[in-house]
Amino acid sequence: MKLGKLGKIGVGWTVITAAGIYAFVISKRSIDKRRHESMKVRERMKKANFGEYPASSRKFD
Repeated sequence: MKLGKLGKIGVGWTVITAAGIYAFVISKRSIDKRRHESMKVRERMKKANFGEYPASSRKFD
């Protein structure tokens, strides 16, 4: 099958568009994964920092 000039351009745009969408999806998954891990760490820090603490005599000027 012989492609003309416009056919080659169309195939090029299709490949570039598909690659761009795929790269976006991969990037979004990576960001969501890191965000989820960060939220889990923040939740653990909140749970660990709960309770009564004695008042400190140190003064910060």
